[in-house]
Amino acid sequence: MKKELEQIAIIGLGKFGMTVAKGLSNYDCDVLAIDSEESLVEEAMPYVTKAVQINALDADALDACGIKGFNIAIIGIGDNIESSLMVALSLKDLGVPHIVAKARDEKHAKLLEMIGVNKIVQPEIDSAMKLVNSITTKYVVDRIELGKDFSMVEIQAPKSWFGKSFGDLALRQKYSFNIVCVKRGENVVFPTAATIVEENDTLMIMAPNKSIESLDRLYE
Repeated sequence: MKKELEQIAIIGLGKFGMTVAKGLSNYDCDVLAIDSEESLVEEAMPYVTKAVQINALDADALDACGIKGFNIAIIGIGDNIESSLMVALSLKDLGVPHIVAKARDEKHAKLLEMIGVNKIVQPEIDSAMKLVNSITTKYVVDRIELGKDFSMVEIQAPKSWFGKSFGDLALRQKYSFNIVCVKRGENVVFPTAATIVEENDTLMIMAPNKSIESLDRLYE
């Protein structure tokens, strides 16, 4: 049995759900893909642990798939609001602890929130905000919003940090930066205070949005 956080079910294999399924194939996850269309289930099979063709609106069918054993369920049904809400309610009733759902618009998002969906994704809005962030903070490679006030960002290490240890840089004290990991070529390093920053290092940082917005001054 894999670790709890790696048990992921994807319900609805449209463009959004299929992209998630293919993306997760690059990670050590136990992924269950569900859709009512045979062709989509077959397309997902090479990328997931298991793919099944069922009607996700049938709570008994979801239960029979072993959905209770998954810690995360991602609802990729966005166009049909009623179906999306029904699946979300079934997942809540079945005790899935963390539910992520795609929303078509603000009204849909609000209804999902009322049901108790843990995370709501609005792809067009999220893509637009990602573009805004990439323009306004040009040294950020990627950014994930963790809430209203915090984000996780991927940045290229500033030249002024090369050859210095994380202990000497005191990033938490100076900037409220928490270094999650360092990507160094094909390797991932989980740094200590003694880890030296090298040229071409990419850093994963968790920090307040206010600190992230002032990142550009580190590259001046």
